Amino acid sequence: MNMPSVLRGLMRALVLAMTGTAWIAYAGTVTGRLQGPSGLPVTNATLSFDLAQAGLIAGSGAVVPLTVNCYTSVDGSVTGLPDPLEISAPAIGYGSGTLPGGTYYVEITYYEGSQETLPSPEQQIQLTGPGTLTIPAPSDFPPNAVGIKVYIGNTPGGEELQGETIGSAQPFRQAAGLAEGAAPPAGNTSVCSIAFNDTIIPYSGYNVSLTSANGSAYPGWPQAWQFNGGTNGTVNISQGAPLWNGTIIYPQPILTQPLNHGPQSIGGSLNMSGYNLTGVAALGVGSSTPSWPVDVENGEINASGGYLYDGAAPLNHLLVGNGNAYVDSATIPASAISGLILKYQTLQSEGVAEPQEPAENFASTFALTDATGASTNIDLAPSGVVAGVYTNAKVTVNAKGQVTAAADGSNTGTDDYFTFTGCTITNGSNLDNCAGTVTFTSGGNTTPSFAAMPDTTYYPFCTVNTGNSYTAAFSLTGTLTITGFSYYWTEIEANSATSSAPTIYCHLHHN
Repeated sequence: MNMPSVLRGLMRALVLAMTGTAWIAYAGTVTGRLQGPSGLPVTNATLSFDLAQAGLIAGSGAVVPLTVNCYTSVDGSVTGLPDPLEISAPAIGYGSGTLPGGTYYVEITYYEGSQETLPSPEQQIQLTGPGTLTIPAPSDFPPNAVGIKVYIGNTPGGEELQGETIGSAQPFRQAAGLAEGAAPPAGNTSVCSIAFNDTIIPYSGYNVSLTSANGSAYPGWPQAWQFNGGTNGTVNISQGAPLWNGTIIYPQPILTQPLNHGPQSIGGSLNMSGYNLTGVAALGVGSSTPSWPVDVENGEINASGGYLYDGAAPLNHLLVGNGNAYVDSATIPASAISGLILKYQTLQSEGVAEPQEPAENFASTFALTDATGASTNIDLAPSGVVAGVYTNAKVTVNAKGQVTAAADGSNTGTDDYFTFTGCTITNGSNLDNCAGTVTFTSGGNTTPSFAAMPDTTYYPFCTVNTGNSYTAAFSLTGTLTITGFSYYWTEIEANSATSSAPTIYCHLHHN
């Protein structure tokens, strides 16, 4: 059955007031899972928290309920609402509704606000004709639930939300066809909330009992528990039960309103979880006598020359250390070091300042080595050339002026001698010309006696043996190679007509 949201809100508020759950605003949270001795989860059980004595929430005057129930779900997790274990027998009415006849599958959950339990076991209902399907309020309706949510479907496991009720006696009626809605929740999201003992006046504890779904008490229960952590505290009982021996130990846990504003102490670290610490008169650092204000911008720490953020410092004064602590800056005026000129270096390239980066990177032509003490040596990097004096040297110089290669050219070179036969003179009465090519090959004294020259830095000096029959001139043509050269000789004057093949004598000089 659907109802206007305003009416639903008023009824929910009335239910909260009647069940006495307004104190939940000041409650902490109990989480975790309960397991039996065998390690199996304690399912569908009831945890009853009975306050040892009546009390009020400190600072609010709200009365704390003497008994609060929480529950466990199918996995043993502690919840604020129990999972419904059954659906009361439905009533079927005909003639007063338009819900078509057929087979329907129904599940219900308990809810409070956005918190909701697991669904009940599925129940099959047969409607033989058009009418209304009525789901009565459960007989075991939990006191801290607002109402039930009803899920109906046409197939097993296909239930969808059709509506909700408010109050422990309100039935649900489905008088029209099914509408699309949300699927039942996959887990119990309700929260176990109770007032923690450090928020209750007077300070005491809880007697906690654990009973099964059929009302049987579990062995080892009840137990005395005590919860500390304030209004937003959380206790995870999977990490151990917060056992209490029934005796209050002083000093008590920190209270928001201690009796007569008496002193309190903390035996561990204090985590403010991002919240501000305000209203502090003074702070004693390492001392039981508080003397420093917490607000360092406006308090004594700032005024005496301490650490400044946006506060005002004495004009023309500096904060100076004496080796043990910072000295009051008022005693060391800046005029005492007025002759000191502070300087800093900026790298420049041809007079233009370059960006000052965190590191200076030297090129590969420099070498940096760590020297003894707090210094670094910077020198030219080795070029790889062996140090020494090179006479008539052949050197290679890079663009930065470094010698990167050198060869000793101080020797006068070597000579190679060889002979070969030139062209044949066929007619001594005429002036003959002849051209040819010499190729270096290994051989005897009459042929070049080497396979190749090391390079082309040589020059052949050649003469022609005329045999007193003619005179001739020898010259080079073409380009010298390491394997030979081209030549040309001319008969200048013939003295006889005797044919001959003149011999050419050559020597090569190279460095």
